[in-house]
Amino acid sequence: MIARRAAVAGVLLVLSPATAWAQADAPAPPPRDFVPILLFWIGAVVVMALVGRVVFREHLNERRTIRRLVHELGPFFPEFDTDALHTWVHRCAPHVFRGWRVRDLSSLADFATADFFAAQTAAFEAAARAGQQHDARLEKVLKIHPLGLHMIGDGPPPADVELVLRLELKAVDCVRDPDGAVVEGSAAVRQVQQIWTLRHDGRRWRLHHIEAAHDDVTDLASRPQAPPVAYWKRPADEPPPQETPS
Repeated sequence: MIARRAAVAGVLLVLSPATAWAQADAPAPPPRDFVPILLFWIGAVVVMALVGRVVFREHLNERRTIRRLVHELGPFFPEFDTDALHTWVHRCAPHVFRGWRVRDLSSLADFATADFFAAQTAAFEAAARAGQQHDARLEKVLKIHPLGLHMIGDGPPPADVELVLRLELKAVDCVRDPDGAVVEGSAAVRQVQQIWTLRHDGRRWRLHHIEAAHDDVTDLASRPQAPPVAYWKRPADEPPPQETPS
């Protein structure tokens, strides 16, 4: 064993100077090229930015809309302030759910447009013919997301301004057949998302349309945007909006 160790040591002594001499004569490695790495990361950042603008398009529109409501419009037209909008929705939503449940929208007389009443009346008649019942019970409005302000007429604004809202609600929202079985939605209390479209008549907001929110609203940027507040004015023969009783 001792002899074997001595032989190995001798070989190492012989090889070490040769190895060192070979390493000394070997060419130095070229400097590392960071350009491909830099190009890779620049491309990755650009792709992520483009993807983010598509994936988070609704969120970006929401942020822009909130800034306009709070900083530009709210100080001059109080019903556009986010706090006033939240109050309006919290007052209106219980009437909507009750109206769906009992098929009577009379309590929404000060809240909705004629088009909304016509569409809901047609839906009530179709449900009655099918023997279906809309079981709608609102527990709480959780969140209100203003998504966009658009023009739907000649104005001048605030008349003909349309506001799109995404609502997160805690509610029961389902359709039952004549036997009471659920054919659409869920009979359990759950989080429900809806898209509300409000239209302004120059004096106050009116509920124009409601639909279930299954996906993001992707066409907000393509709609005619509401002009700057400098072009807004109240109707000459109309007083400022008054508080709507609950």
